[in-house]
Amino acid sequence: MHNEMIRRGIAPNTITYNSLIDGFCKENRLDEANQMLDVMVSKECDSNTVTFNILINGYCKAKRVDDGLELFRKMSLRGVVANRVTYNTLVQGFCQSGKLEVAKELFQEMVSRRVPPSIVTYKILLVGLCDNGEIEKALEIFEKIQKRKMDLDIRIYNIIIHRMCNASKVDDAWDLFCSLPLRGVKADVKTYNIMIGGLCKKGSLSEADLLFRKMEEEDEHEPDGCTYNTLIRAHLRGSDINTSAELIEEMKRCRFAADASTIKIVMDMLSDGRLKKSFLDMLS
Repeated sequence: MHNEMIRRGIAPNTITYNSLIDGFCKENRLDEANQMLDVMVSKECDSNTVTFNILINGYCKAKRVDDGLELFRKMSLRGVVANRVTYNTLVQGFCQSGKLEVAKELFQEMVSRRVPPSIVTYKILLVGLCDNGEIEKALEIFEKIQKRKMDLDIRIYNIIIHRMCNASKVDDAWDLFCSLPLRGVKADVKTYNIMIGGLCKKGSLSEADLLFRKMEEEDEHEPDGCTYNTLIRAHLRGSDINTSAELIEEMKRCRFAADASTIKIVMDMLSDGRLKKSFLDMLS
């Protein structure tokens, strides 16, 4: 198409080149996309922020984040101003690549250049920090979000509560969970599942059971298959066969089924004699 336009004497403009670069990036033909940028420059057609955002996004999606950063620096040298999308893309790319120091440096550069981070930026950084085990740093970022009085939806709280539970900070997660009504945020089914899972992991099965009942009776949230399976596995691990059986029957009445993890623990307990075959029949 580009060559055809040239043959017909039609001069491609910035939109044309951006579309071509986007097409190459979507097909993961990144070197060709980069070459098209060079052609664009040689034809004295101005590349803009959108051009570089498309390229940087393509490189980050392909996990070539260092190449994305090189494009970012080239962008600055050409006098093209990076915007929030540029920074968000790079911060996410480096977080997903486990290169947190670079991600944090880019975030600080973003702030210093007066490109205001959005709630999306903070969420990207929170997830990256949590996924890479930097829960304390994530909590610092979380506090900054709260101080800036940004609108936080339950998804942000779910991220923090989940990572707290995974980091064996179940008591801190519980405090945050209990504070949700005071913050004007309503827990959803995922929040309950995360918190119930955290309590089970801690070994506080009685508290997990109480929260399970409160979930439905007080907060009018219907437990889902994840809720039941989490509790069934926890009670099986605690050798509370009767409660596990009751939960299985209740789960089946609600038309949910045992998941792979629950079936595995049942099979393991069958093989070492801790369960009878009749228990496996209950799952069918």
